[in-house]
Amino acid sequence: MSDDPKALLQRYQPKEVKVLKTDRQMAILRFSPCGNFLAAGGCDATVRRWDVSNAEMAELPPLTGHGGWVQALAFSPPPLTLLPQAGERGGSSSPSPPEGERGRGEGRLFTADSWGRLTCWPYAEKEAQPLWSVEQAHDGWVRGLAVSPDGKLLATCGMDQKVRLWSADDGAKKQELAGHNEDIYAVAFHPDGKSLVSGDLKGVIQVWDLESGKVVRRFDAKQLYLLSRLQDVGGVRCLAFDAKGETLAAAGTKPKVGANVQGVPTILFFDWSSGQVKHTLSIGNDGDGYIFDLHLHPAGFVMAVTSGNPGVGKLFFQRPADPQPFFLYTKMANCHSLAVHPNGQRLAVSATNANSNGNGRQIGKGTEYPGNYSPIHVFDLPTAG
Repeated sequence: MSDDPKALLQRYQPKEVKVLKTDRQMAILRFSPCGNFLAAGGCDATVRRWDVSNAEMAELPPLTGHGGWVQALAFSPPPLTLLPQAGERGGSSSPSPPEGERGRGEGRLFTADSWGRLTCWPYAEKEAQPLWSVEQAHDGWVRGLAVSPDGKLLATCGMDQKVRLWSADDGAKKQELAGHNEDIYAVAFHPDGKSLVSGDLKGVIQVWDLESGKVVRRFDAKQLYLLSRLQDVGGVRCLAFDAKGETLAAAGTKPKVGANVQGVPTILFFDWSSGQVKHTLSIGNDGDGYIFDLHLHPAGFVMAVTSGNPGVGKLFFQRPADPQPFFLYTKMANCHSLAVHPNGQRLAVSATNANSNGNGRQIGKGTEYPGNYSPIHVFDLPTAG
């Protein structure tokens, strides 16, 4: 692969192909492993779904049963027979997971909400009903959810300062990992399936050995935290490994002030073997806020979205060692989630409608601020060549 940023831009420049309309704010979205479905967790206690196997991208009936904001969402990993083949594009030729596979790991979607409920769904079924549900997986807000590489375990974390492990098959609680003293925002399994990482409000990243359930290392991401006028600001908002498990990315903001949170979106790239930060990537200025979602691309760059002051949002691609992004898109407001299709040639970004305020206050006779909702922007990347 060329080291020329212009060559990277030409090869990995997304083109917007569709905007999916919603009537509520969508906090998180992900593509299914087969590539045929897109799911989004809503702030109206629903999970929205789209069939993205063709250009129409029709919306399917929503999944209902949650009681609060659905901000954590993950699919079970695919069986090997469902992995997309090289050259497949946009999900059009990826096989669908079998409908009705209610007793097996494939074809499952896991969701969690701000009231602590954790639920498992057969996502490919048109009128899907929960396979199982844990009413109070956490005491309050579940902020992060991850599925182990073999699909057997779920990890959740939340505002109760706990990390818990669950059976993906039936929702049985397997283990509780206690060691954080702050709200926990993110969890991620190492690709080898032997370790789990969790990141909290004060920038402490714990590395857990899953066999013993003990903390074996801690990574320092404290630059993502600030105590400002007795208000805690920042935290590790998302965690992601590269495919080989050699790099851990921890992202959030480098806070400046905490009243109306000001900070520079920042990603710390840790060397997994040493635990040391090998690159620090900051994008934009104090008004650009947080990195809320990211993906480490096999070609050696990060894809990420930001949300800052009202109306400020970015989608960018950048190599960790480069001073500037080779791709930067600023036409979406307040981006909260980034989904990458399993074939790597399609992206979806959950943003916020322009000029929204979200509180419904009148600004004049017969005029109101529009409430928040999330247009979902779908992009295609050029076919690899």
